[in-house]
Order: sequence, then C-alpha cells, then structure tokens
Amino acid sequence: MKRISFFKFSRLLVVAMLVFGMTAIFSSCKDDKDDPKPDPEIVLDGTYVVGEATALPDFDKKGMMKITRNEVVQEERDGLMELYVAVKAGAAGFNIIKVEGATRTTYGPSANFAKVDQGTVDEPKIPFWRGSLEATDTKFTVPADGLYHVAIDMGTMKVVVVPVEYWGLIGAATPGGWGDDTQIPPQAFDLNSMTFELTNVTMTKGDFKFRYSGGWKVELDTTLDVGNGNVGVKINTNYGGAVSALVPGGDNIANDAPGYYTAKMVWKLGEGYTASITKTGDLSITDYSATELGLVGDGLMVGGVQHNWDETVMLQTPAVENETNYTWTFDGVEITTLGSFKFREGQDWNGKSIGFNDVTMAGGAAAKFETNADGNFVPLEDGLYDIVLLIEAETETYTVTVNEAGAVPMIWVPGDYQGWAPADAPTLSDANEDGVFVGTVEFPDTAPSFTFKFTSQPNWDGTNYGAGANPGELSTDGGAGNLEVPAAGTYLLTVDVNNLTWTYELQ
Repeated sequence: MKRISFFKFSRLLVVAMLVFGMTAIFSSCKDDKDDPKPDPEIVLDGTYVVGEATALPDFDKKGMMKITRNEVVQEERDGLMELYVAVKAGAAGFNIIKVEGATRTTYGPSANFAKVDQGTVDEPKIPFWRGSLEATDTKFTVPADGLYHVAIDMGTMKVVVVPVEYWGLIGAATPGGWGDDTQIPPQAFDLNSMTFELTNVTMTKGDFKFRYSGGWKVELDTTLDVGNGNVGVKINTNYGGAVSALVPGGDNIANDAPGYYTAKMVWKLGEGYTASITKTGDLSITDYSATELGLVGDGLMVGGVQHNWDETVMLQTPAVENETNYTWTFDGVEITTLGSFKFREGQDWNGKSIGFNDVTMAGGAAAKFETNADGNFVPLEDGLYDIVLLIEAETETYTVTVNEAGAVPMIWVPGDYQGWAPADAPTLSDANEDGVFVGTVEFPDTAPSFTFKFTSQPNWDGTNYGAGANPGELSTDGGAGNLEVPAAGTYLLTVDVNNLTWTYELQ
C-alpha cells in the first residue's frame, strides 16, 4: 500500500477545513438573505373601522374615520368622527380601533347600546342603534346588508350606527316640497361602492338638499355644554352647499333651471359621496292662477306680536297678466330683524315655498334684506314694507319688489350720460302700482353717448333691463345690449315691466 506522508496529509486537512469554513460562511449569508426578519407593521395614528363584515378586515386608510361637524353649531368638533361603510349582516361585524403609536385600543358596544325604533322628529324615520362606546372585543353587528353611517364622539364616548336606506331630495324645488322626501333608492349592494339613482324627477325653480333615511340629524348627546349657550352633540344626516361640493349640514342648494332630472348619489369606501343632478327634459309651463301664497316666519310682526313658522299669513291667489305672469301683492307688511321669513303655499311645507336665493330682488328697499343658511329673507331694518312677488312662468323667473310702505315704486335710469351710477341716476315712478313706470330724463349734449339701461334698484344687484330683440322691447338677459335715445334732450320715458316694452318721447 502506498503511504501518504504526514506533510501531505496535513496540507490536505488544512485545505478541507478552509473549504468547509467558506461553505459555512456562504451558507450563512444565503440563509440571512432568504429569510429576512419581517418589517414591523406600520399603521398611522387614527381611529379605524375594522371587521370581517366589511371590506376592511385589517387596518386600511379607507377605514380611517374623519372628523366631522357638530350639527348644533355646524363646526368641526375634536373627537367627533364618522365613516359611511357597507356592512354585511351576521356575527362577523366590526370594531372601532384607535391607534396611538404602539398603543391600540379596540372599542365595541356597551351594554346600553340599543335599537332606537323611533327617534326625535328630525332624526331618520327608520330604526337605528345608539349608545355608549367601551373598550371591548365585542363587535358591532347589523341585521341586514347595507350602507351604514357610523359616528362616534370620543368626548362623551357615544356611538350611533344608522342605516342609509335611501337618499332623498327635499326642498322647494322638489315634488314633496320641504315636507316630504323624493326617495333616491340604492342599486346593488357592494362593499366598496354603491349608487343611489332616480330618473325623471320633476325639479322646479327653488332650493333643496340631500338627506338620507328621512332625517336631518342624529343625536349622540343632548346635555353637553359646547359653549355660547349651545347644548348637545349631533351629526348631520343631510348635505347642502353645492351639488359638486357637498357639505354636511351646508346651505341650501339652488336649482335655477326647471325640468326633469336624473338624481344620483355615489358612495365609495374611503372617499365618501359624489352627487349629480342631470337635466333630461323641460317642464311644461306651470299655471299658478290657483296657487295661494302667503308669508310665514318669525321675521314678521302680526298684530304687534312676533310671528312664527307654523301659520302662513296674508294668503292670496295671484293677479294674472298675459296668461303667464302671476303677481302676489302684500301691502303694509311689518318686518322685524329678530327673525326671517319665506313665501309659502298653504299651511304646510308640502307645496311651494320661495326663499331669498330663488328670487331677484328689486325696489327701493331691496338692499334692506339678505339671506341665511336656510335661504330665508333676513331683514336688516325693522319697518313697514310693501312686497310684490312676480312669477314669470314662461321662463320660471321670480322677482320680489320691496318698497317702504306707501312709497311709490321706482326704477332707475343709469347710463353713459351720467357715468353709469345707478344710485345717482334719475328715476321713473309707478304711481298706479301696475308695473308701468313713467318719468323724464335729460340727456345733455356733452354726454359721451346717449346709451343707458333701466334697473330695479339703485345698484346692479336687481333686475336690469336692456335692449330686446326688436325696437321698443326690453330684455332681462344679463348680456342684453344698451338702450339709446337718438340725440341730446329731455325725454319722457315709459317702461312696462309686465310686457317688457318701453317708449321715449322728446319733450
């Protein structure tokens, strides 16, 4: 047998040890690369809806609740949060989890969280759930698949879960007036997105809002002092502001174009709602000859006593001209700055109602009124006023002319001859209060031109009358051209605002 020298054996042993060591090193590096330690889960601070019955089985930014307005003061309140979320029926349910750094607190319903079969008069007209919030793994559950409004107030530890059975249109522009919802029903149930849609809705000129399940608000607390004499914590269940920019509890939305509409509300998880009101056809001309309108509100004084929002006063049918112009006249109306008012049909809110945002103001006292979030007429000065409402049904335009009681109605004649300054312009008067204004105006030969317009108040905020399609005709179109007399001189001008005509005669 051939022998291996000790020297050669030692050299082979060293090589083997080196190879084994290097293999171990590379194997160790490979193991580290293939099996890295997992990164810690990162969840932003916030309050989340999490549950197997939703599209949010784990923490998701789409499930983060958002700060919202306290309806009592219509201002955001710290700790008052909401989320609209689709939920499946059954025991899987959901929890509300608050994340603060490494601390996570899971909340669920307390023992007093219970079904409310009938809320207060302004709350949704369907059963919902209300009670206290507590730290527990017990889940919130619902009896039916649907979209739900979940809101909590961490200051009072109160919670509500309200079904969004339908969205509704409500207001003067809608078929039910301010008394009843025109319901926009939901389409197919889906955990991530749902559409509510209604076609062929009749919309007249007027204001309106969106609200769900027939309610304006939901109460979480009714006793908490939130400052300045205001009490309670409530969430809005209505949207106003603008169709393209919805605001919880926002101002009324004005509809200026009567017609048939398709109304739609689209909810997407984590994004909230988008709305659309799309006109699909024109309405026929409305006959208002039998429509009784009067005044209602706490901005009126009746018999020396501040009035209310329950009884409509001075109800009357209109005078009718040209079969399409309707005029209601209210003389000697006593107004107080302690409140506001509207025009209303009959003795409830199911018919027509007209607010400040629906009309063009005219008359010498027009600037003494403004509006509020409810679209009411808000007086700026106490006094006695003569008020005339004109509806031109052919164009569905509304004009309210206000003058101090007993004052002769006027229109102003600003033009190039006097610097286009309505407040300093000559006036024409309607001595018979029949819509025909008469007066003389001098056009000096030094004037740059003899062009002018008529305006219903001493500024450009009222109805402005310019040139119509034919000589002697007037137009209230904002783009209407100027009127003109042929040369310098003093002219007798006559304006008929009912028939939109005018004449001039050199004196």
